[in-house]
Amino acid sequence: MVVFFDIDGTLVDDDSQVIPASAVEAVKQLRLNGHTPVVNTGRPYSHIDPRVRAMDFAAWVCACGMEIRLDAQWLSRSAPDESLCRYVCAQARRFHVLPLYEAGDGSIVYDPQLLGHPRQNLEMAQMLQKGFPICSIDVHPDFLKFVTWEGAPGGTPPFHEAIAPYFEIIHRGSGGFTEYVLKGHSKAKGMQALLTHLGISREDTMAIGDSTNDLPMFRLARHSVCMGNGMEELKAQAEFVTDSVLEDGVAKALARFGLI
Repeated sequence: MVVFFDIDGTLVDDDSQVIPASAVEAVKQLRLNGHTPVVNTGRPYSHIDPRVRAMDFAAWVCACGMEIRLDAQWLSRSAPDESLCRYVCAQARRFHVLPLYEAGDGSIVYDPQLLGHPRQNLEMAQMLQKGFPICSIDVHPDFLKFVTWEGAPGGTPPFHEAIAPYFEIIHRGSGGFTEYVLKGHSKAKGMQALLTHLGISREDTMAIGDSTNDLPMFRLARHSVCMGNGMEELKAQAEFVTDSVLEDGVAKALARFGLI
C-alpha cells in the first residue's frame, strides 16, 4: 500500500514541534513491511523539517503537488514566473493582506510593509530555529507558493478575486489563514501523478492528515485517516479518526489498518 502523510499537525505537533518517536518508527516499519510511505505536504521540498527528511520516506509530493520527487529524482516541478511573483506582491500590498512567501531555495520571505500577525512571527521563528533563512521580498523577489493572514478588514475578498485566475485558494481556518498554490495543482493531483508513475491504483492507497488542504487527497485515497487534533471538516470526511500527534496517532492508525 502507498501511504501519504501530511507533515504539520500529522507527523509534527503544531504547538511543541515534537515528532513522536512512535511516528518515526512507524514509518520505518511501514517500509520494512513492503509498503510505500510518501510525504504529501503543502510545504515546498526545500522547506521540509530536516527531521522529517531523515525519516524513511520513499517519495515526496510537496507544495500541494507543485513538486514531485521519487527518492532522489525529480519527476516534476512547477513555479510562478517572476512577473507573477511581482503581481502577487503588488496585490498583497494593495489590499493589505499579510503574506509569507515560500521560496524554492528554502527561504521564508516576508514583506516588511505587511507584518503584524502573530502567526507570521511564529512561523518565521520556528523556521529560523530549524535553520531556514528568513529574508525580505525586497531582496528575494521570487517564490514558489505563499500563505496569507487577514490584514485590513475587507481586504481578503478583493485580493482573492485578483489572484484567483492564477492560484488555487485553500482556506485553512481561523484568522483568515489561507494557502495559495499555482492553478491546477493540489495534493490529490500530485498524488495521482506519482501513482501513475508507479503504476499503482488508488485502491491501494491511504492518506493521513489534519487540515483542509488534505481534503483532496482524502477524496482520492481508498482509506483516509484524520488526526485527533485535526479540523472538524476533515474528521467528517475521514474513514477513521485516530488519536492526536502526541498520543501516537500515526502509529495507532497504521496498526489499526494492519500495516505495521
